[in-house]
Amino acid sequence: MLGGLFAVFGAVLMMAMIYLAAVLIQAPADGMAGSFVVDDGQDIVSRMQPVETGDAGDLASLFGAPLPMLPGLSPWGKAGNTSHDGLNVRAAVLQYEGLTVTAVRPASAASLLLRGELSVSMKNDLTVLNHPAVLAGKGGAHCVYFTSESAAYSIYTPQADEADYLAVLKRLTWAD
Repeated sequence: MLGGLFAVFGAVLMMAMIYLAAVLIQAPADGMAGSFVVDDGQDIVSRMQPVETGDAGDLASLFGAPLPMLPGLSPWGKAGNTSHDGLNVRAAVLQYEGLTVTAVRPASAASLLLRGELSVSMKNDLTVLNHPAVLAGKGGAHCVYFTSESAAYSIYTPQADEADYLAVLKRLTWAD
């Protein structure tokens, strides 16, 4: 009696597994075929001629994404191309006295911004321009890393007190 019950239960379980496999293997309906395409999130970045400018807004336009800037100060900036993992990457640098803002687009190239000599801090409440950020430092050198939807950023100072550096970060705005 008990063996017969197990046989029936096993047969029902086997039919359920075959049905489930058939449903999973079945091709999607025509209307849904495109909904299963995975977007790799990579922007196609065209090549550009290297440019130098003293206007953060112009540099942001050439870069193709907003750039963090310090209002009221005139930076020296440049934008150009590099590559990362076989993709064309656009890079921009805004240089202020004692502070360097670097950005890459697409954001997947963020590893180009890392400074290996700095150690990551365990601050978990840091934001820059309303984006979560990571702070790294060693001695008086400090750098924050953060990403937006379209780009990755680093803001570096070679020598500053951490509290003063964090105060400067609060003054940043976006150059569009």
